[in-house]
Amino acid sequence: MSDTSGTFANWKDRVTYVVAEAQLLVFAVLFSVGVAILWIRPSVPGIPPIVFGWFAAAILLGPPLIAIFVTGARKLRNRRMETVYHINGVDDTRRKLYVAPEVWKEKTVEGPSPYHCNDGDAFEVREFTYHEDTDQLVVRGCYFSQLADSKLITIKAMLEDVHGDLVDAFLEYNRLRGRISKMGLEIQRDVVNEEAEADERGMMNPRTAVKERFDAAKQNAEDSDIDEIKDITQYVDDYTEDHGPRTPVTADESAPEQPAPTDGGTAR
Repeated sequence: MSDTSGTFANWKDRVTYVVAEAQLLVFAVLFSVGVAILWIRPSVPGIPPIVFGWFAAAILLGPPLIAIFVTGARKLRNRRMETVYHINGVDDTRRKLYVAPEVWKEKTVEGPSPYHCNDGDAFEVREFTYHEDTDQLVVRGCYFSQLADSKLITIKAMLEDVHGDLVDAFLEYNRLRGRISKMGLEIQRDVVNEEAEADERGMMNPRTAVKERFDAAKQNAEDSDIDEIKDITQYVDDYTEDHGPRTPVTADESAPEQPAPTDGGTAR
């Protein structure tokens, strides 16, 4: 068994992996080395002190300058490229691509043409296939702008958001309906009791009995928050703590083994 793993052949592969995956860590190490050189200012015979200053400046300013150079080069490169959005609502594909002008000019359009978007600065396609061996691009757009997949995806997200709000409102109103029904029964019970008590004492029935009981029930409903209602899982946990867990009976234990019913087809 070798000392090195099968992923890395030598230490060069390990260093390359660390530099590629931990760029922030590498930048921090280089920055620390540059600061240490400026702080300590080592002296080596035969080497001018200015050389260490150049080396420290290169370590401190090198990574930011390289990042700025790479970013600027990408912006200049993408500026002359054709911006293409590949959006397909069927397989939920959303990509932003930069295509060379000569490749985009020689593209093959199958079906509708690409749709202009972003005030004509970009194109939107539904299908995007690039053949590297023949350097040929095949795209497919949409017939109507209102049927573009980007609009369909936007509407889909909006409907899902609205549906989620409707589900929450339905659950809240469903809980509130049970509380209102219970409140009505309590009001009816209290009013009947007060009228019966008034009849037994030979007194007039109180005219404000319903109003008083309704106000009391309203105050009780305001004090009790709907969010305090337990979820079904909480009721299950409470029942399990009181009665202990019960093992459900499986289908194999409750009924003898029988062949599964078929739709009349032949066995394969």
